[in-house]
Amino acid sequence: MADIHSYLRRAVNGEKKDEQKHDLEVFRQSQKLVSSHGITYDEDEFVPSEVEFADSVFEAALDLLLKVGIYCIDTGRVIKLDEDEILSSIKVPKTLEIGRFNEVVSVPNRYTMDSEPPVIIGGPMGGTVSEKYFLEIHLSSAYEPLIQGVYGGAMETMGGDYVQGNSPFGLLSTLKEARLERLSTKVASREGLALLGPCTPTSSPSYMLVSSDEMYSRNDPQEVYQLSEIKTDFETFNKSIFHLTHGNKFFSSQSAVLGGNSIGSAEGLAIVDVAETIQSKMLTGANFHVSGSVHASTNSSSAKEIIWASNMASIAISRNMQYYTARHYFNRAGSCTDMMFYETAAQAIGDTVSGRDILIGPVGGRGASIDQSSGLESRFMGEIAHMATHLAMEDANAVVNKIYSKYKDRLLDSPKGKPFNECYTLKSEYNMTPNEDYLNLYKKIFSEIESYC
Repeated sequence: MADIHSYLRRAVNGEKKDEQKHDLEVFRQSQKLVSSHGITYDEDEFVPSEVEFADSVFEAALDLLLKVGIYCIDTGRVIKLDEDEILSSIKVPKTLEIGRFNEVVSVPNRYTMDSEPPVIIGGPMGGTVSEKYFLEIHLSSAYEPLIQGVYGGAMETMGGDYVQGNSPFGLLSTLKEARLERLSTKVASREGLALLGPCTPTSSPSYMLVSSDEMYSRNDPQEVYQLSEIKTDFETFNKSIFHLTHGNKFFSSQSAVLGGNSIGSAEGLAIVDVAETIQSKMLTGANFHVSGSVHASTNSSSAKEIIWASNMASIAISRNMQYYTARHYFNRAGSCTDMMFYETAAQAIGDTVSGRDILIGPVGGRGASIDQSSGLESRFMGEIAHMATHLAMEDANAVVNKIYSKYKDRLLDSPKGKPFNECYTLKSEYNMTPNEDYLNLYKKIFSEIESYC
């Protein structure tokens, strides 16, 4: 807690700066560091094979943090970091367990081409979910044996009314979501299955409200979302202080945007991704960090440049830090489409061989379309990840190249797919299965990718 107090004081007393100036500095400095550290994006490469190259990305990320600091939007000031405190922080190892009872999962601290698969977290992961099918969508993930946790969705309405952010309705909605998410684990006879979220709230009281054994226990990681790129706010401090005081597991997340205000290249994105991971460990004390980088033109995580940057950052972190990392899968296509499966496979293979510890998702329609999540797609993500543990970096790159060719021309005009209730046959909460067309498509795409491997 002394560290947080120190960073908070810097947020209040640090150098005054305009937010746009910070954004511009991140852009300019990251591009300078790309050049000075000799970092080059190969357009034919998805999975970097020369892993030592990632060390330069890590060094550039350290330099970026030292040069620009972390911007606090509530004070308009910069939290400056010292090199010694960064280096002493990143090498401190910690173990991580999530879930309870028979569903306790020890998260592996993975490295490149690790034979142990990453932890698989299913669920809508903040995507929009209808009130009508909220329980069933989360149940579809809880029923999948391969899935080791469920990341909740954001309920579109409550009682038929749209949920207003930062209002008491947000509190009530969060309460209902958390209870239904926990109910899904009980109905699936997996009561201790880890929950991640919750996803509707924007204010710390909502998180505090659901922190109990009934809903989110200490072993159910709650989200502390930080602003991108390399920014923070008082809500981050509020939530972090609460979770640390109560011994809760929690994670930090950020969604850097390639083509946004601060990032102009894949190389720059890789540097910012690593810098934000270091920021997470130092500023929040979170148990792990989730990267959710997307491309501005598609708002998805499955574009070529995003995949390369994510893999490069993952290698850099696994070689130079003692910290758990995860990744969100924001797919462009909708559920029950071949493209949705291809997008998931391309990312899961790269993340697995690059050393990510936790894979989360996927969600279709970029999380904006309603009910674009199912347990079958999370099962597919897990099965592909398990398959990829047998691949060398060069082989993984060749496989992802083939998969990417299947959807690259559709990224700007992707199939919308079908909502959950048209993908599953729903007879009751105890009797729900993917329909025949959906299951056949899944089997077809899986067999195709298996042949590539």
